[in-house]
Amino acid sequence: MNTTRNLNRLLGFLIAGAIAGVLGGVMMAMFTMLATATYLHMGFFTPLYVIASPLAGPQSMMTAMHGGVFYFALGPALLGLVVHMLWSALWGIVFGLIAYGLHLRGAAAVIGGMVYGVLIMLVMSYIVAPIVGAPNFFQLLGWPTWTIGHVLFGMVVGLWPVLRPQDFTGLLGGPARQAA
Repeated sequence: MNTTRNLNRLLGFLIAGAIAGVLGGVMMAMFTMLATATYLHMGFFTPLYVIASPLAGPQSMMTAMHGGVFYFALGPALLGLVVHMLWSALWGIVFGLIAYGLHLRGAAAVIGGMVYGVLIMLVMSYIVAPIVGAPNFFQLLGWPTWTIGHVLFGMVVGLWPVLRPQDFTGLLGGPARQAA
């Protein structure tokens, strides 16, 4: 019975991490989409098309970059949104596990989350994007926009231990065991 309770707590923790990651991903996406539609002078949905481009091709991305602020293609936009949210959920879970292991709470969790967001930016930009054939986001959006988006993501996931500290206590059914 204790094992079932531990498994349920772990599953709840993983789901909460996915939710925190998705919320962070939404914050990042909205900032980036507003940036592309305003001061970057591209289409509002351009970030979604960029994310989808390795799977859907570059046509929507190129049209959005040059064809008006509100150019919309449902398929590539939905694909980009789903891919972005799946990555966000995964990174949210990973942050939760790190925060649990490091006992991050309060301001340390938020600051740690922001640093984590920058680290994700580097991993996604220099490892994942080249592997999948995605465009270079640094060149497309510029360092400031790309970095602020990831810092916002990290801030949101960093708020998870602050707003729901109960998720980070007794996760594995009691105090950590000492090595013999």
